[in-house]
Amino acid sequence: MIKGRVANWCVLMDVLERVKRQANLVEELVTELEAEKSYRGIEKLVQLIIQSILDLCLMIIIALGWERPKAYSEIGYTLRESGVVGDDEAELLKSMAGLRNVLVHAYAAVNRGKVDEFAKRLKVDAPRIVSTVLRGIKEKPTDPPIEDVAEVVEKLRSALSSRVVLAFLYGGRTKGYTLKGDYDIAVLMKPQCDLYKLGELIVDAAKALGVPEENIDIVCIDMLPPEHVLEALDGVPIIIDDPVQLFELRYRAILQLQSFYFFIFSSFFNTPIVDNFLILSLVTGSFFSPRCPINPFDKCL
Repeated sequence: MIKGRVANWCVLMDVLERVKRQANLVEELVTELEAEKSYRGIEKLVQLIIQSILDLCLMIIIALGWERPKAYSEIGYTLRESGVVGDDEAELLKSMAGLRNVLVHAYAAVNRGKVDEFAKRLKVDAPRIVSTVLRGIKEKPTDPPIEDVAEVVEKLRSALSSRVVLAFLYGGRTKGYTLKGDYDIAVLMKPQCDLYKLGELIVDAAKALGVPEENIDIVCIDMLPPEHVLEALDGVPIIIDDPVQLFELRYRAILQLQSFYFFIFSSFFNTPIVDNFLILSLVTGSFFSPRCPINPFDKCL
């Protein structure tokens, strides 16, 4: 029972940290808006601020296991029904969602004067609504819903089988929480990544899981930066038809990161490469640390 509570606490800390980063992003964008002078820059920042606020609210709704709204315009009402915001904030979030649609999809010619006027209000409203939302969730239950990962993996295996040689489910769902409702999946195709086939996989994975296609995020492992490769390969295996290729991917990613660290340490400390091996092992726990085995199939403890 204690182990389970510790695991839930770690999950909760991950969720809260991600929400905090999103709130900080809104604050940074508002600061940029205050300094921006060009109309196009103001319009883009208004769009980004609104999207960031809506994403923050959606993260909280999903992470806490509340019913997911069918559209951005319903986010404010979901938070109001949960006692997080009041009527004014709910209506404001609805207005933001509507303006977001206009700016993103250009449904009509946008009145520049109206956008400038809204931007001035947003400088005040954005920090206020973020503060209200964060304050409103403090007293709410914070045990994130636990999804049956094994069931998800089995459904994805049926959808992806014989179409990829490697597939991993990773991200928040493998840790016991979701923030935007996405399913993060990394795959390896042969002979190479095919964007058309990737699109087909997204459609079929969504159908297998019974979720909207926009909730499926599938990436090709061999197109990712090394740190992202290792994150994906540390996820839950869905398909491993080529163990040798798995070894090579992990090994190559580790070597790329090692080379990067060596370059940084050599430039920063101006020390011989041999000394940097010692520095690197002390700082990162690399190959030479018993905490991180040399076998790329294994994970660091």
